[in-house]
Amino acid sequence: MRQFVAFSKVLLLPLCLGIGQVAVYAQSLPSVTPPPQATDPFFLTRAKNLARQAAERQNGGLRLYRAEAAMYGPAIDAPSQQNSDGSVTFTFKGGAPGFVTPTVETIATVTPQGLVSLQYNGPLRSVALAKVKPTPSQTQEPTQPLNQSTNSLEKPVLIPSSQPLLPNSSPPLPAQPKAPSTRPPSSGLPTLQPAPVIPPRQTLPPIATQPTPAITPQSTPSRPVQTSPASIQNTSIQNADFFLSRAKNLARQAAINANGGLAQYRPETSMFGPAAGTPHQKNQDGSITFRFQGGVPGYRNPTVESVVTVTQNSTVTVTYNGPIRP
Repeated sequence: MRQFVAFSKVLLLPLCLGIGQVAVYAQSLPSVTPPPQATDPFFLTRAKNLARQAAERQNGGLRLYRAEAAMYGPAIDAPSQQNSDGSVTFTFKGGAPGFVTPTVETIATVTPQGLVSLQYNGPLRSVALAKVKPTPSQTQEPTQPLNQSTNSLEKPVLIPSSQPLLPNSSPPLPAQPKAPSTRPPSSGLPTLQPAPVIPPRQTLPPIATQPTPAITPQSTPSRPVQTSPASIQNTSIQNADFFLSRAKNLARQAAINANGGLAQYRPETSMFGPAAGTPHQKNQDGSITFRFQGGVPGYRNPTVESVVTVTQNSTVTVTYNGPIRP
């Protein structure tokens, strides 16, 4: 029994020593750091879209604003700048849909977490600087946050309160000595003062109320008889010309509809010109009959003949519409 215990002690001692050595070796190994995470290959594309969408919302949506074409293409072509903290700053322009000359400039920064901040969104900075040139007296601080990494051109141009756009009142004029009167003292003219306005009725002579014999009906009994037929004749001629023009249009439209529309048929050119030059004939009942030719659009030789009659009450009758008769 004593020999077995001694033998077991001999076996356990190296085993314990071996475990201790393993523990000591494990403690002496250096700590292993994880490899750095690879950058997102799609971050630039996602940042470009976020910057463009922020500008669209800020300027009223796509119905009122469109960014420049570079903000819709590949992200590598977008006007961007990589910052030291991993963010990307986009500086782009835009305007109304279909713009030729941009009117809005936007500076937007997108962080790797997808946060978007607008440093500037307003008129083109070059245009703003051209409108107002800053002077040394302009000490007013800008109201918008400035990007410290950009130059001084990104600062909004403000007009100081000491230089208003429009003066409230004109500057007082220096007192001028009163000029002596140039009128001779012997003229006797009174000093000019505002005088009350005299109504014209007090200064004009009374109007004669007696009629002159030249315009009395008794002295010119024949004038109405001479002028009235001429006026009636002119009126009838005007009505006839108006009816002829209207009848020409109705006859032309009837022929166009009867031959399949303007895509397949065109009447002769006289039916599109003055009504007096159309081939027409006035009938005893007051109607007008038009005889004209036509063909396919661009024809050289007409192929269709039409005979259309139009009455005074705009009734249209197509008497003939077919091949040209000899």
